[in-house]
Amino acid sequence: GGGGVGGGGGDGEASRAKKGRLREFLFAAACPRHHLDASTRIGARAHLLRAADRVIVVTGGDEDERAARHVMLPDAYAAPNWPLRLVAESADGRDLAAAGSRGLVLHDFKTGKWRFFGDVSHEREFVATALAWLEGGVIAVCARSRGTGEKGGSWFDWSGSSKDAEAERHVLRMYPRNHLSVTSVLLEHELATEPVAMSALGRFLLVATLTDSGNLDVVVFEVALGGCEMTDVPGGRTSARIRPVRRVTLRYHANAIGNTVKELALLPATPPSAPDSTSPRNGGSPRSGALGLGPRDPTPSPPPVPAHFMMLRECGTLSLIDLGSDESEGWTSERVLADGVERFWIASGGALAPNCDADVRWSWWTYGREGTRVWYVPVTGVPTFPAPSHGGGGDCVAFADPELEFDKEAYPLGISLGDGAPLIVGATQRLAFASCSDQPCFEPTPKVQPILPCILRHLLRLGETGAAICAARAAAGKPTFTHSLEWLLFSSLDRHAGPNSVANKNDPDAAKEAERALADAVRLCREFPEYPDVVVSVARKTDSREWPALFKHAGDPALLQANALAAGQLRTAACYLLVVDKLVSADVGAKAAGEVLRAALERRRYGLVGELVRFLARPAVEAEAEKMKRRSAEKKKRRADDADEDVGIVSGLFRWLGAAPEPAKSEPADSEGSSPRRSLDEEFVQTPKGVEHVSGARGGVIAVLQPDLRRALRDHAAALAAAVDLGALAAFTRETDFDVGAFFQREMSDVPGGGSARLGDFPRALAAAADSLRRYEQRAGGWTEVAAMRAGVDAMLAKMVAAGCVEWSLVTATLTRRVDVLDEIFDGRDEVLGAWRVAVERCAGAANARGDTAHAAFLKSLREEMCGQSLKV
Repeated sequence: GGGGVGGGGGDGEASRAKKGRLREFLFAAACPRHHLDASTRIGARAHLLRAADRVIVVTGGDEDERAARHVMLPDAYAAPNWPLRLVAESADGRDLAAAGSRGLVLHDFKTGKWRFFGDVSHEREFVATALAWLEGGVIAVCARSRGTGEKGGSWFDWSGSSKDAEAERHVLRMYPRNHLSVTSVLLEHELATEPVAMSALGRFLLVATLTDSGNLDVVVFEVALGGCEMTDVPGGRTSARIRPVRRVTLRYHANAIGNTVKELALLPATPPSAPDSTSPRNGGSPRSGALGLGPRDPTPSPPPVPAHFMMLRECGTLSLIDLGSDESEGWTSERVLADGVERFWIASGGALAPNCDADVRWSWWTYGREGTRVWYVPVTGVPTFPAPSHGGGGDCVAFADPELEFDKEAYPLGISLGDGAPLIVGATQRLAFASCSDQPCFEPTPKVQPILPCILRHLLRLGETGAAICAARAAAGKPTFTHSLEWLLFSSLDRHAGPNSVANKNDPDAAKEAERALADAVRLCREFPEYPDVVVSVARKTDSREWPALFKHAGDPALLQANALAAGQLRTAACYLLVVDKLVSADVGAKAAGEVLRAALERRRYGLVGELVRFLARPAVEAEAEKMKRRSAEKKKRRADDADEDVGIVSGLFRWLGAAPEPAKSEPADSEGSSPRRSLDEEFVQTPKGVEHVSGARGGVIAVLQPDLRRALRDHAAALAAAVDLGALAAFTRETDFDVGAFFQREMSDVPGGGSARLGDFPRALAAAADSLRRYEQRAGGWTEVAAMRAGVDAMLAKMVAAGCVEWSLVTATLTRRVDVLDEIFDGRDEVLGAWRVAVERCAGAANARGDTAHAAFLKSLREEMCGQSLKV
């Protein structure tokens, strides 16, 4: 980034006008970390970004675990050694080494502490040109020092590339993680020249240097640590020894544009396979070892010497290079894997050998201009001519996976394989405000992409069904698991029967292969309890013309719906209804919908009940609309002027749907309490002729439901009213359009004693209704739901007042502080007002006695407002 500085002379105002700013734009670069331990949770650890004065720790994983944490360099080191140039993380994710213009510091993520050189002169004595962590908590440092004692190190010399021809020397040093000092050096090994790159894997260290002839000399050292075991206090291990175990020379044209080595990484040697450990005769699954689930050797042998390493050049060429088989020197050649690569990662399963040719534990991942691509190491070892098995694009990819096309606004930082739910972890940026600036700043933010579907798809394509099931089981229970199964099934269905499916390209073989892939995906999903939900979710996301192809392999939708209902999965069972209606029959769908409706009523899932009511009423509404359409066409033929007729038809259709405006309200009830006129049936959809009438069960489209369902709705409303569950009754009427006014009219006229329209003891009813409203407000997901519930109570109150249900109106108006309704009820009824005042006093006293002072204060305030200041206590 850049900025400008301006200045000038003259008076103060002119000086301020010319005064400029220096604005600095800081960038963060991804830190190379090539090795992924896919056999443990270490494979899911955080990923690092390096900035000039900090390390940003990006954590992927579950949504609540994602974070970008800034680890600032300590000022005592950052001030004289700015900027930060090198960062290396240990294999176990515990330790961090960071180097600026001079020396280095260590950070322990577990304790959050930094470790420095005790003597600052030791820190200033060398420039770190490469860092790598070995097993046992040992940091290997390629150090360039000057025997003249010159401090050197201008802040322009970020890469430490300036030369002092007189006394420059290059050494390989090793320090323990718990102590930085000249006396704690475990090893110092002279190097002929400055290394081009360095990489570590376990106890092996790869160092690449340029020879005088311009070729690349690559040496693999084996590091043996001597003394006592490493501890967290100084004085642990005392020495280290190294010996070369591999050495090769590679023809190298350093002067060619883009030919410079960017990164190196040792390739873990594949351990020999042990078929007996996973054979069925020994009690193991034939595919369990492929995912680290089989029996383990209690004393695994140490990893063998790596036989290959990968090299990434600045131009983006990624190569695989053979290290030979002995310690003798020799020439080697490179095999180009891919071009245009920016990042690469190597996954290894530790001591567990690959048990199939698509074992994700033994895989290579690249990211570049063709997206993310995957290579698999087969059981037989590294192939002679490796090729990507699948990926996000490119001509050499055998199969393209949309999951590997990462978001273009996010940059991949690494692959997470060790936690059961494989992910691509990346970083994007968002605007945020910081305390140090009045302007918004860009802040790194984690972003993840699940890649389980593409792994499962590739295993199924190779016929490795058992390995695919084991891989899916390892990810079961993760937040993205259900979505991964859905995407696997959806992509398989789209390829087989979608608009651009292979079946539409007149290729019988490809169509047969696509159908087999769909059958395999269904078979895998059936292994998990999420299967019914996954299938119906995919069905709802696809065109109904694709449903026969899906359910040909998924099974009878009516049976899937019934199983979901029996398992208590009401939402899933309801989602199947449309499929059952279309693929089986309308009668079967209606019967199943009625069963789901009764179960939803029992569990008080009123939002679902409302949806089911509308689903069940849809055929009758559509039939009536069609009838009106035909009637309209006939009238148009007989009458020339059809403008007014059209208005009448539209109005009638709205009335049928229950959306017609209500007629003007009648005058309030008279002083004797006589009920207003009954609600007119023409305000609602009418029960079809010849169908049993159910009194008190109407509103919206309820009247066209089957009589047994209308009775179920009415009986449920009666149970809620009997329990004075005002909150539940309001939610029920709001979601289903149930006419509570007509219901209470029926209770007062047809049920002896008034039924549930009579509340009996007012204080008890008021306390029960208040408790019901309080429970519903506490369970509400936010202010929006609370407002919707209160609006439902107000709408229900209007219906009760119109129906002349005084007792319920009185309780509801009291709790909602509807003074206007109370005034209407008390108008000319002094005895009712007096009884209400006494009852409210008793309720306030009871609320005080149980410690509910807020409710008591509310009742007292309302009583004073209604009765005047003369009635104050």
